[in-house]
Amino acid sequence: MKIQNFIALVGLIISTQLIAQDLTEIQISTPVLNSADVSQQAIEDINTKNAIDGGDLLKSINGVNTIRRGGHGLDPVIRGQSDQRLNSSIDGAIVYGACSSKMDPASTYVNIENYDSITVIKGSQSVIYGAGGPGGVVRYERTTEPLSQSQPTKGDTSQKSAYKFKIGQTFNSNSEGRTTLGDYTLGLGQAYLRINGSYSEAGNYETGTGLKPLTEYETSNYATILGKRLDDGSKLEFSYTNNSQENIGFAGLPMDIVYSYTDIYNLKYHRVTPFGPFSSMKVELHNSDMDHLMDNYNMRTTNTMSTPAASDTYGWRVIGAMGTGMKMGVDYEHNTRDAEQGMVVSSTLRHLTYMWPGAEIEKLGFFMEKDSTISNQSTMSYGLRFDRVETDATRAGDDPGTDHMLQVTANSLYTAHYTGTVTAGKRDFNNFSGFVRYKKTNGPMSSYYLSLSRNERTPDATELFHAKTSMAMGAKYRLRHIGNPNLDTEKHTTIELGFENMFFNSHVNGSIYLNDVSDYVTTYRVSDGTYDNSVNDARVYKNVDATIWGYELSIQNNISNNLKTTLNLNYTHGDDDTQNRPLAQIMPLSGDISLEYQTSTVNYGIRANFADTQDRFDSRVLDSGRTGGYTVYDVYAGFEPSENVRFTMGISNLTDKRYATHLNTSNSLDSTADRVDEPGRSFWGSLIYDF
Repeated sequence: MKIQNFIALVGLIISTQLIAQDLTEIQISTPVLNSADVSQQAIEDINTKNAIDGGDLLKSINGVNTIRRGGHGLDPVIRGQSDQRLNSSIDGAIVYGACSSKMDPASTYVNIENYDSITVIKGSQSVIYGAGGPGGVVRYERTTEPLSQSQPTKGDTSQKSAYKFKIGQTFNSNSEGRTTLGDYTLGLGQAYLRINGSYSEAGNYETGTGLKPLTEYETSNYATILGKRLDDGSKLEFSYTNNSQENIGFAGLPMDIVYSYTDIYNLKYHRVTPFGPFSSMKVELHNSDMDHLMDNYNMRTTNTMSTPAASDTYGWRVIGAMGTGMKMGVDYEHNTRDAEQGMVVSSTLRHLTYMWPGAEIEKLGFFMEKDSTISNQSTMSYGLRFDRVETDATRAGDDPGTDHMLQVTANSLYTAHYTGTVTAGKRDFNNFSGFVRYKKTNGPMSSYYLSLSRNERTPDATELFHAKTSMAMGAKYRLRHIGNPNLDTEKHTTIELGFENMFFNSHVNGSIYLNDVSDYVTTYRVSDGTYDNSVNDARVYKNVDATIWGYELSIQNNISNNLKTTLNLNYTHGDDDTQNRPLAQIMPLSGDISLEYQTSTVNYGIRANFADTQDRFDSRVLDSGRTGGYTVYDVYAGFEPSENVRFTMGISNLTDKRYATHLNTSNSLDSTADRVDEPGRSFWGSLIYDF
């Protein structure tokens, strides 16, 4: 899309007075400017599609895209950054996936019907949500309160019980997908017990050309939450979440998930009365354990690879409020990742190497953040953070066996693919991050802000320690994926300008940002993609200097009391300054335009989702090449015949167009598709009964 077309499109939207829809029960705020500006502003009605997981839902937010590798596990991308460049949590628990090929980002463990709120913070706008995370913060949370708010008197045994119950069913015609869900809360005085869960399954969806890539999945999710509102108003809560995934197909990866079983534990104490120097305090503990098995024969006709893996994380956070607008705290997390690469050699499945060789990353952080009022119209916010990060690969020198010459240590692979003798050992990183932001409010829906931030991120377990080997012959070298234990910390320095105002009776808000990155961790091949059938063809890592800049723009207005429309645009531009080439996995100009009619009981809408051609790419490892632009249309409707019943329906990809986003991975199974295409036309619906 050329700049002239962009200007004409903006002019058209302003002249027709477009406005965004504001319906969803799941609230999304973006960006969070400071604690006074954390507004749960709905971006899109959740009923305009049946989102398959947390990543699919996040696509509703302007400036958030996803990487598709299969039918499940969509990987969110914010401002050109994904995976460990985003700090993701589930009910406060930090979650790291158990697959080095990113089958299972944190968002894949979220069935959106089981959660109450989703918050997205773009960029480095806060320091209280963990170490690193230069791309932003994503938080999936459940909020449960006692159903009876009356305070019992001493000796009273007649506390009134109450309950809430929600059941529902969704369907999708294309993949024959369906989700059954339930949510039950029992209240007894100031205590409560909540149990919710869901079961989802889908077959291989059909693309716009009739191709059915391997995209089937089966998942279940349930949680038990037990809490109590204490006499002083404080809150104590324990929760347990179980997520099970089986037979998850990935057309864009060499293996599929046989099973992935996850247990998440949370314990929270939110004190609202003074304690020492703090006027209020939050103490939170979390633990997550993941067991994961992937192979290429349970769902395929081949029989050559199998990799068991695990990712276990535990940690805690203490944060207190002091004075006016001041927050101080400390947090800690410890993650261990293990994976064993198995391959059938000479008709025998052999353990070739420790692919994640006991990779341990430990983070201890201290932080403070403050919002200061300068005047009635101006605020200054700032935050500082220090993280002590320790990394180690405890099994990098362990020999997986001596039965075959292909069995090697992780350290031998590091040495074979980098200069000199390279071994993984314990390393310490001292990371400093912070931000300062000035905001001026001129009136209702009229403000601007200017922020400057610095964020330091230690490389993750895959970037540092991954050790996937292959046969030492010909094209087999291209299958190798070797981390670099000597990587340096990424350093992001970002300046951002944001604004909100009314223009021509349209509500306009947007932001523009420039992120200068020192020691950006990039993946590449020494042979530069030309392939010379040697170790130079392996996927490896190094630090480079990079620049990422872009903008987001939303234009909203009313055509009438019931007719609303919206325009969302976002653009990201990434450069590898050291090698003078584009960064990989950068989405082109994209967005959506929607028109919706809404009353108190019904809504109807049509939406056009579009993206420009992307001819800036790096196809050595991650990008499949040039991607053509597209426009696809969705129609949807929602009805509430009574206060307790909600029925939604719609058609996604109305014209059954074949398309793929630039971020989607290459299709490794279907020769007629260069990458994993998006689903073709699908009729979908849901029925929710809430009482």
